Amino acid sequence: MNLLITGITGNFGYAVYKVLKGRSDLEIYAGARNPERVNFLIEDPEINVRRFDFDDAGTYEAALEGIEAVVLVRPPAITKVKSKIFPFIDMCRHKNIQHILFLSLQGVESRPYTPHYKIEHYIEKSGIPYTFLRPSFFMENLITAHREEIRYESRLLVPAGEGKTNFIAVDDIARAAARCIGNAQHYRIAYELTGEENYSYYDVARILSEELGRTISYEKPGMFPFMLYRLKKGEPLGFVLVMSLIYRAVKTGKGADQNENLSEIFGVTPTDLREFIRDRRTYFELDS
Repeated sequence: MNLLITGITGNFGYAVYKVLKGRSDLEIYAGARNPERVNFLIEDPEINVRRFDFDDAGTYEAALEGIEAVVLVRPPAITKVKSKIFPFIDMCRHKNIQHILFLSLQGVESRPYTPHYKIEHYIEKSGIPYTFLRPSFFMENLITAHREEIRYESRLLVPAGEGKTNFIAVDDIARAAARCIGNAQHYRIAYELTGEENYSYYDVARILSEELGRTISYEKPGMFPFMLYRLKKGEPLGFVLVMSLIYRAVKTGKGADQNENLSEIFGVTPTDLREFIRDRRTYFELDS
């Protein structure tokens, strides 16, 4: 099976590539806007890179030539999915793609305002066999979206109130994804994937403080101060709005759903949040 992975330079895309690399039944291709950047970031002479850009529909057909399955990752900056993602799904149907594995969102079925909801429904309508993975919050968000405030400001700024969040590691999701690729048993199914424990952001700040050896405070601004804070960092309005709405769902108690799908269906032991932070403490150290 020939597999195209979009978002290969992102956390999930690269994690899936690492898990699947070496599987004798797969030929893996990476779709990227800048193939040279992939070769620079991923020092792997065996990686096959094809130019692919959601913003350039002219790249779709060549990227999908001979491809049978696709790992679809929506770039966070793309919120206008009707014009940026739907045409790619149309091309997948035209090229007779046999399976799309889409990285979605926990609770997406009740969140029609999210891009993930719209993409899921469009894939279903396309008739292409799919697998939707709906993970809880990425642990990696702490070392990407929230790294600067933790590292330089010693605080975690999240409008989640007293709500609890379930965290999952990207590597764990990738291991589940690997078991779905080329396996019809997992087609036309959506799986919600979570870690083993729910945490308030007070808990997260406490664990960060204990592991980093300095006090990390949890601050819970209202939605608009939070949006202003993120916008001042130069983040796109659409991305900030979606992030804000997701945190509002956490505040109202909708971020703490937990299940055993990861271990029971896919045989993957969930990563512990404290262990994750401990292993990546250098991301938050001022001299790193």
